[in-house]
Amino acid sequence: MKTNIRMRELLADSLTETWRPSLPSRAQSIVEAGWMVGPNGALLLRAMYGDSWSGEFDPLEIGHYEYEVNDVYISLSDLRGDMGRYLPRAASRGLFFARRMLRDASALEGCDRLLALVSIFADEDYEGFFLQGATVKFFSRRGHYPDWFEDLEGFQREAIAILDLADVAGF
Repeated sequence: MKTNIRMRELLADSLTETWRPSLPSRAQSIVEAGWMVGPNGALLLRAMYGDSWSGEFDPLEIGHYEYEVNDVYISLSDLRGDMGRYLPRAASRGLFFARRMLRDASALEGCDRLLALVSIFADEDYEGFFLQGATVKFFSRRGHYPDWFEDLEGFQREAIAILDLADVAGF
């Protein structure tokens, strides 16, 4: 797993407690719907792909297409009761979801290049802080794919992690 300093700090904080992340109902329904292989062999979350997505895209843009379709917002509103643990638990929830979905994709062709991006807005001084949730996006390193995550330290208001299949061993 590749992380920025903000995510490493949250993960270090989360090591001091035993807490099993749970998923809100919408995220759980995405887990239950699972994966599908879409146009041009794109790896897509079944619950996120629907009539609003065109099946037509340049096969060289497969990673970007997956990134746009597989964009999941996970609510964190139920975690607000304990502000001292809010951000570490938010990170744990996002990572739990990402690992679960990566594990579930492990039998699909092309999964060896599948990545999950987990982003937690971590700027507590921002007035809209509590409106933020965890964002998890999935895309593969096939064709053109988002490469702006090479320097994760550039993201200063977010805790960021990039996971691949190696990060689900033992999950």
